[in-house]
Amino acid sequence: MTALLVARGLRKRFGDLAAVDGLDLQVEEGECVALIGPNGAGKTTALNLLSGHLLPDEGHITFRGEDITRLPPHARVHRGLARSFQVMTVFPELTARENLLVPILARQGAARDALRPVRAYREAEEEADSLLGDLGLREAAEAPAGSLPHGDQRRLELGIAVASRPRLCLLDEPSSGLNPLERAGLMQLVRRLADHRGVTFVVVEHDMDVVFGLANRVVVMNRGRVLAEGLPEDIRNNREVRETYLGEEDASC
Repeated sequence: MTALLVARGLRKRFGDLAAVDGLDLQVEEGECVALIGPNGAGKTTALNLLSGHLLPDEGHITFRGEDITRLPPHARVHRGLARSFQVMTVFPELTARENLLVPILARQGAARDALRPVRAYREAEEEADSLLGDLGLREAAEAPAGSLPHGDQRRLELGIAVASRPRLCLLDEPSSGLNPLERAGLMQLVRRLADHRGVTFVVVEHDMDVVFGLANRVVVMNRGRVLAEGLPEDIRNNREVRETYLGEEDASC
C-alpha cells in the first residue's frame, strides 16, 4: 500500500544555515503525526517544503503516489494537501459562513463559471453549514470572523483548511494563544474531523499536552534533522529527546 505522503532527503539552506538537512518523512492515511523540536529545529521550514511555500534545494516529495516536489501551493491544494498557519488567516470582515464558502466555491470552480446554477450555490451553503456544525460554530454563522473570540477564530481557520476537502492537512501551531479549555476543545475537533471527514493530519506543535494527547506518532527534529520518531510514549521515554528538548522534569510528568 502506497503511503499518503513521502518526503526523502529534503534539504533547504538559507545562506550558511541548513534549516532542513536530509529530512525523511512518511505519513500514512489516517495518522495524526506531530512534528516537534526546539526553536530553530526546522519544523516550520519542513512544513513550508511539504506545502509548496518553499522549494527544496535537494530531495523529493510524493503525495498519493505523485511527485509534487516542484508544484506551487495552489496545485497541492487541488490535489488534496491543505495547510493552516501559525498567524491567523481568517477573513475578518466576512462572516464565519462566508469564510468557509470561499474555499468551497474555489474548490468547485465557481470563480471560472459565471453561469453557475443557483442550486450549486445553495449546495455550497449547505456544505458550509454542515462544517460550521462540526466546528461548533453554527450559532456564529452570521458573525464577522474578526469579532469572534480567538479560540473560535482558530476553529474557523481549521475549517477553512478542511473546506477544500483535503486528504492531508498540515497544521502549524494550531493551539497558539489558546487557554487550556480551548486546547482541549481543539484536540476533540481535530479527532472529530479526522473521523468524520477522513482527514490525515501533520501537526507542528510546542504544547506537549496537545502533542501527547492528539498524535499517534511523533517525529522529533533538531538542527534540521530527525532526532527520533515513534509512538508518543516511546518519545516521552527517549533519553536523547528528553535531554535535547523535553527536559527530565517534563518527561517524568
